[in-house]
Amino acid sequence: MTRNLTVNGTKSAAVPFPDGTQRVLYCMESPELWFEDFGAAKLKAGRAVVKLDPDFAKVVTLDEYHVFVTPADDCRGLCVSNKTATGFEVRELQGGTSNVAFSYRIVARRKDIKAQQRFAKIDTRLPLPPPTARPSRERPPTRTRRAPAPPIKVQDPSTVRREAQERKRKAARTGRE
Repeated sequence: MTRNLTVNGTKSAAVPFPDGTQRVLYCMESPELWFEDFGAAKLKAGRAVVKLDPDFAKVVTLDEYHVFVTPADDCRGLCVSNKTATGFEVRELQGGTSNVAFSYRIVARRKDIKAQQRFAKIDTRLPLPPPTARPSRERPPTRTRRAPAPPIKVQDPSTVRREAQERKRKAARTGRE
């Protein structure tokens, strides 16, 4: 796929499950073009400096990005400050000095696409083919009708088993197997 993809309905991935089945996981959607990255770090005396993944930084605009932090243990709360193009700082609120671990999620706009409209209207109708490309309306020659197929006889499993046993007994008596 080398172009845009628009879907009426949901987008999902078929993911292998430990029981051998495939399970459906759905995509997150947004009215804007975002990439995201995740990670974990730990405060030291109430402060941590987190460096952005250099590959992630190459594909997003870093003049404005969002960072969401979640502490892994009890603390006075966390805040994000000093966001730069190379990283950000996380501090414990109210001058806290804990050494709590935390996870983070970074969301930033794609760098490669500039012109994008929020909630852009689209036309999902398929275009009509050009008039010259339409097939002719000639009808194919009529065929003679075939006789209907004979009905399929459906038997219950016990009847099928009984008949198989009878054939087996008969074959044993005649010496054929």
